[in-house]
Amino acid sequence: MSRNKFLKLLFSALLIITMAFTATTSAYAATGTKKVTSSGTMSLALKKGQTGNSSEVTFRVSGLPANAVITKLEVNPGSLKNYSGAVLTNYLTVASSNRSSAEKVTWNGKENTTLRTSGFLASKANGTYTISFNATCISGAISHGMILDIGSKTYSNPYITIYWDDSF
Repeated sequence: MSRNKFLKLLFSALLIITMAFTATTSAYAATGTKKVTSSGTMSLALKKGQTGNSSEVTFRVSGLPANAVITKLEVNPGSLKNYSGAVLTNYLTVASSNRSSAEKVTWNGKENTTLRTSGFLASKANGTYTISFNATCISGAISHGMILDIGSKTYSNPYITIYWDDSF
């Protein structure tokens, strides 16, 4: 067998082995997204001048591969169901059963806004997540021509979207 023919045969074999290795390793890696909705509401009622946290909404994420980790986490706080008075939203808090600390995400209270978090990158994707918001009551509601000293705000139908990968 000539030297050129041998080198062509060797190069072809190496190319086939490389392609087979690439195909088999990528076949086992998976990525995806999972949207988890809730029928819960985040609500709060505060006296004028008071700052506080709303009730929490919980999301349970399951069914993903056991080694799936978060590559991106998005939160939509939902629709503004009702409000009274002037209640200024300060931020949204996102917590997970897979992290010891929560993340505060800047948010101005606009409904149906997609908020992106960065504190959950590379955390396990399966788990329990909670969201709530923090707000300050600037002025109470007006009822029958009188200004009350209490304001309130409620958001409904929030959801989270988890982008995950199991190849890490």
